Amino acid sequence: METLPRIKNTILLLLLSPVLFAPALRAQEESSRTYTLKDGSTMSYARPGLLRSVGSTPADIGTFLKDSFKKENLPWLAAIGASTVILIHYDQKLYGGARRTGRKLNISSKDNTKTYLKLGGVSLFRGPSDLGSALYFLGDGWINIGLFGYFKTAGWLHDDWRASQTGNQLAEGLIATGLVTEAMKNITGRETPSSSTGNGGVWRMFPGFKEYLSHRTRYDAMPSGHLATGVMTVTVIAENYPDNKYIKPIGYTLLGGLCFQMMNNGVHWASDYPLGIAVGYGLGKVIAASGRTSAKRAGPAAAPALSFAPYLAPGGATGVSLAYRF
Repeated sequence: METLPRIKNTILLLLLSPVLFAPALRAQEESSRTYTLKDGSTMSYARPGLLRSVGSTPADIGTFLKDSFKKENLPWLAAIGASTVILIHYDQKLYGGARRTGRKLNISSKDNTKTYLKLGGVSLFRGPSDLGSALYFLGDGWINIGLFGYFKTAGWLHDDWRASQTGNQLAEGLIATGLVTEAMKNITGRETPSSSTGNGGVWRMFPGFKEYLSHRTRYDAMPSGHLATGVMTVTVIAENYPDNKYIKPIGYTLLGGLCFQMMNNGVHWASDYPLGIAVGYGLGKVIAASGRTSAKRAGPAAAPALSFAPYLAPGGATGVSLAYRF
């Protein structure tokens, strides 16, 4: 379901930004600029270049894959695996619960996005028309493209290299998450809830690219590309603007609504989420770091604000815990 929109979004991302390729009106001679944060930390950025950032996609995906299997990240891999296994056991019940909640709150379980922009009979932009489609739209590539345009425009108007580079990173992140999640979907081959032929969806691993494109809903549940894109977006912005304490709480709250709606409309199972979160967060961290020339923190590094792990309640109930430290 997510493949063709991602391809269109990637093409539109390059077509709808002519100002990005124009000569800089206020070009400076310096090779980098440094921004000082409230705590005295500094972040330095080279002159922004969209094509250079997008060209870094293969290398950054390689770094992400290599870093994922480092010794210090093995506990996180174990947590992702354990959470996924636990959620697979409860997937059918969680899916049914999400549908009942949607009906109770009068949130549609259908994709009610509408075409608002056409070119030659081809739909270029589909947007939400009700609460349900608005929640699902939160993970759409158009959100990423809109934020990309915002940061690039702000960078151009204010000669702000950090803002411009943040936009470049969002463009690269959209491409990277699309490539990684599509590759994973072609490996796992899991049915979506709306097309499932068995509890929790049937898994048909390595369906082949042609078969996958011909019958996408049979194979594209695991992991969630929408969630991976959303988490990557929040991570990239938060990494570049660590002084803004509202980015993560607001971003993760919106992504929670996205997670609910993707179950309510039958696009994803709950167990599709841990891997999607990990992909988005990992790629976001790598892309944000590679988009800066340096980052020096003042004082000891803070403990991770986001924690994600399975839990076992005293009564014997199992589930997953997602906590954010403010």
